[in-house]
This record gives sequence, C-alpha cells and structure tokens, in this order.
Amino acid sequence: MQITNSRPTPAQEKAHFDTNGYLIVRDILSPAQLSELRTQIARSLAGNEPQFGDFEIQWEPACAGRADLPRSQRIRVMFNLCHRDPWFWGHATRPELVDVVENLIGPDLELYTDQMFVKGPYHGSEVPYHQDSPYWPIEPEGILSCWLAVDDATEENGCVRVIPGSHKQAITHSSFSGAQSLGLHQHQVDAAKEVPMVMSAGSCMFHHSLLIHRSLPNTSPAPRRGLVSIYVAAATRFTGPWDFRYGFKTIRGSRGHRQPGWADHHEPVTSRA
Repeated sequence: MQITNSRPTPAQEKAHFDTNGYLIVRDILSPAQLSELRTQIARSLAGNEPQFGDFEIQWEPACAGRADLPRSQRIRVMFNLCHRDPWFWGHATRPELVDVVENLIGPDLELYTDQMFVKGPYHGSEVPYHQDSPYWPIEPEGILSCWLAVDDATEENGCVRVIPGSHKQAITHSSFSGAQSLGLHQHQVDAAKEVPMVMSAGSCMFHHSLLIHRSLPNTSPAPRRGLVSIYVAAATRFTGPWDFRYGFKTIRGSRGHRQPGWADHHEPVTSRA
C-alpha cells in the first residue's frame, strides 16, 4: 500500500490487508526510535554479551570461513531476541506495532518470537518463494509477521518481494537444500504479480503467514537488515506438537483455548521485561 501524504484509516488498512495479504506502514518508528533500534541491533550482532552469543543463529553460507568479515556480516538470521533481552521484548510489544496487529487479526494476541534477518553488503542468500505457514502447525493459518526495515530496503539490497493476494490458499511446499528448508517451485507462483517491498528505514510490512514471498541477494554496498516480530491470534489452535521452549505469551486481551495436549509443549518463561 503506497502512502504518500497521510496514513489510511484503520478500516482502510484492514481492507487492504484482507485483499492483498500485506500492509506497509511508512515511518512507524520515529527517528529517535529508529536510532535506538539500530544501536540495539548493532549490540546484538556484535555478540559481546552472553544473551547474544553464538547460539540460535543461522550463519550466512556465502561467508563461511571469511575471517575478513566481522561477525555482524557473517550472520544470516538471529532468532528469539525478544525472549533473551528485555529491550527486544519491549520493541515487539510497543503500541505502535501491536495496535496495527490488533486491527488486522483481532484483540486477543500472543507474541510468538522475533527474527533478525541480515543481508550484508554484496552478499546475503537468496530466499526462494515460500509461505511461512508450513513451518508452523497452527489453524487457522493466520500468524502475522511485522517486517521492520532497520536499513532502507531497496531492490538492489534484497528487499522482500511478495505476491499480492496469495495468502488465500495454502500451497504444498517441497523440501529444499540450503538455508531455506521449504520452498515453492517457479511453476507454482505467478511471478508476474510480484511486488517489491521497497521501504525506508523505520517503516514496516505486516504480512499474513500464507503470503508468498521471497528475497534476492544483496548486490549493493549497503546492508539490508530487517527485524521481524511474529504474532499469533489467541483463538488459533495447534494441530501438532510445537516444542517452542519460550512459550507463547499473551500481550493483549485474553489467552485462547487451544486443543488440549498441544498448548503447553514448551518450557515456561520465568522472567520478562
């Protein structure tokens, strides 16, 4: 959704999301908030504190053995920052984000986790077309991700690319080798409809877990970092065991009543910011 002057009403944003499976909100963070976010991202990528050590990290395959690159450029994805550091929990639950989430998927919300995606200058793996839902055993398939641009996201540095309207049905995925374990083949996707999610830093894209999307390598000298916060409507139910060690914590409204036996396959979280 292209916003040039004023932001649409919540009803307009909801209608756009329901039709297309995504919603861009420009400049959702203030310049001061963006500056603080970048400071915290740099802190996490540096890995000098115990909670940001070399665990729950996926390394960039193209940078294997590259001693000339700093750790911050050899990381592909960092997982679960919000469950290991109070600042990132505060970011994922900030009203600027959660108000939009509530408008799009309802008032009773749980936070699943977050993921920090990194494409360093002149590298960064291609991510093939895929939907997120095949990774998550939950119904209805409506987990919502907020992809927040830490840097300007451009076509040259590997912005996310989406297929509008593709969130209306699940598609059978294939097992892929490499960093992305599940994906779609080209013949399964109407690539002519693809739209690049070009955004300035501090803007974000909310997208449905069935929206088909991908990203290309970074061919530019500029980094492309995106912090993704992932939310679950409490009314959903698990369709199989989900051994997520941090659990699903209510952040707004009330907790749902999930299928007995699946809801508590996790270790309890004993502290939270």
